[in-house]
Amino acid sequence: MSHPSQSPAPTAELPMDRCPFDPDPRYRDLREDSPVVRVTTPAGFDVWLVTRYDDARQVLADGASFSNVDASSSHLMGDKDQLGAPPPPGVLLRLDGDEHSRLRLRLAREFMVKRVARLEPFIRRVVAEHLDRLATLEGPVDLYRQFGLPIPALIISELLGVPEDDREEFERATASQVDLRLSLEERQAAAIASAGFFARLVESKIAEPGDDLISRLVLEPAERPLDAAELQGIALLLLAAGHDTTANMITLGTHALLEHPDQAAKIGDPAVLDTAVDELIRYLSIVHNGVLRKAVADVVVGGVTVRAGEHVAVVLESANRDPGFLPDADRLDLERRSAHVGFGYGAHQCLGQHLARLELRIALPELFRRVRGLRVVTPKDAIPFKNDMVVYGIRELMVDWDEVTA
Repeated sequence: MSHPSQSPAPTAELPMDRCPFDPDPRYRDLREDSPVVRVTTPAGFDVWLVTRYDDARQVLADGASFSNVDASSSHLMGDKDQLGAPPPPGVLLRLDGDEHSRLRLRLAREFMVKRVARLEPFIRRVVAEHLDRLATLEGPVDLYRQFGLPIPALIISELLGVPEDDREEFERATASQVDLRLSLEERQAAAIASAGFFARLVESKIAEPGDDLISRLVLEPAERPLDAAELQGIALLLLAAGHDTTANMITLGTHALLEHPDQAAKIGDPAVLDTAVDELIRYLSIVHNGVLRKAVADVVVGGVTVRAGEHVAVVLESANRDPGFLPDADRLDLERRSAHVGFGYGAHQCLGQHLARLELRIALPELFRRVRGLRVVTPKDAIPFKNDMVVYGIRELMVDWDEVTA
């Protein structure tokens, strides 16, 4: 066991090359030889990289030793001078202890399986409408823009109670924030517009509550009611966590299935649909390049002592491919079950995982059922993957088809 008196110099840069469905191949060697290793990151500070499944679960479950204050992507796109800064109101992702529990418990009932199931008719209608729209278009079209991206945006808008007349503006603003064809200034302007949009939405729900998530949080009796800033932070977080992630899973999952036709043939089978969705989440692990935690006490991880004040990055895509966790983990098999960490683990495990599963359970089978002869038309080496993004996926997936059935 190593007990260094000071942190060692980084041995390498953070591995960030997907292949395209597999993690960076360097993770295989790291899991075997250096499962907890010091690396430098794009944001300019060093972290301990955690690559094995068991070590990943240890870190993610240990709220006493690790803080979420800098979660989840400061090492990728943050300013190192801002590390440890107080989190914005309502952003559960960066809260610890009682403050995190207070907000999470308020939201948890909104994302229970039974409540999420109430959205199924709406989700089915949205998916059907977008497939109907696809039938009116002449290919090739970008599946990400025409199918993957708008569906989760509309579902989040329904969940949050965005008025129907405002949903086109909402969808346009949210899409612009993750559109890398736009300049940084344009995307920042879209983010500001979204913040203003949510501020107005929260004000309207406080003044006149309806039957939606924000309104229920406003009306719910509580010793410490949520204020407008917290409600706005929650809404923005739900958008960020539940919109782009699902959009990328729909698009990347479609491409993965087209590359594995034997597995695509199973996606419409109700007997394997539950395992199919979870296996795609494990196999693709789109929250990649590590989720960040800060040690608040000295703790041993994978035989290495991480000192208080140091950061660790838990690499979910490496943990989900660890052969010590799952035999033949590099193979896509829609019929197998696994306790993957694609949604994280522990107190900060993805709050909206049941909603994400439901969206994928509907969108993917319907796409493959109705769109006959679906195929990617862009050469494999020309497909633009999001290697450098917090959420992995495809920037543009040009597809064509033979017919869209009813």
